[in-house]
Amino acid sequence: MDDDDRMRALLAEAGGQQGPPMGISADGIARRGRRIRLARWGAAVTGGLAVAAVITVSVALAANRHVEPATPPVVVTTTVDTDTPTTTVSTSTTPPGS
Repeated sequence: MDDDDRMRALLAEAGGQQGPPMGISADGIARRGRRIRLARWGAAVTGGLAVAAVITVSVALAANRHVEPATPPVVVTTTVDTDTPTTTVSTSTTPPGS
């Protein structure tokens, strides 16, 4: 008797016996599917909230940044010395002798 014949005989003997229970059932598959779907949904919501928090903190930090006050413009002032006498020279545009 070779290996194939012995294997067939062994399987023929075990064929009438009840085997171990199967680990796969429709309820188990549905339960695991719901669990996976819920975990993915939770991860998506958590990721969205994390992005919203980062954007909110970034905007808050940018809006509350300390801004230096503007420097006043440079104003040039001129003073007129009234103590110094001035002379005015007038020029005429009419030709002499007219």
